[in-house]
Amino acid sequence: MADNENEDGGGDAEISNPFGEWLRKARTGKGWSRKKLAQESGVSKPGIYNLEVGNSRNPQDATRKKLEKALGQTAPHSLTEEVAREQEVAGVGTLIDFDPYDDESLPEYPGVYVFYDVTDRPVYVGKSFKRAIGKRILEHNEKFWFKRPIVDRASYIRIEDEKLCGQVEQVLIKFLKSNALLNKQHVERG
Repeated sequence: MADNENEDGGGDAEISNPFGEWLRKARTGKGWSRKKLAQESGVSKPGIYNLEVGNSRNPQDATRKKLEKALGQTAPHSLTEEVAREQEVAGVGTLIDFDPYDDESLPEYPGVYVFYDVTDRPVYVGKSFKRAIGKRILEHNEKFWFKRPIVDRASYIRIEDEKLCGQVEQVLIKFLKSNALLNKQHVERG
């Protein structure tokens, strides 16, 4: 993660989402660096950076609440609704971003998840249906590749239907083909 010297977000990629813009304004309004907000909230500095620059667009409720509590202000309800609506996949669910290194905020639901590297490229697609996604992600901790910058952030979509869960995972992997660096199951090879 490249966290620029100018901690107020100046010089970073342009803010491209409402929550990230709100977060940056609230943080800089307090005169805090990302490091200070990370210390006060318990949300990782890379997680805060990813939200502010638009790499992560729709944080989990628990992450949002930690940030709001630390900042002493609540994100407007209309803003959080807009972000959720923007990340909704009709008939399937809502894409939610999370920090795969924060064991306390790992998803407690079945569904499909994607890991992204520091360039925002998807590097792994997985599913977990019979148990929570978070439990499956904890198994990745043992893998040699499960570290920054290879895995920088993650997103998931909660899917309660086992067949649909498998289909969504398979479609994503097939679309990514060789671009999914770490998980190539279900991909037809020459």
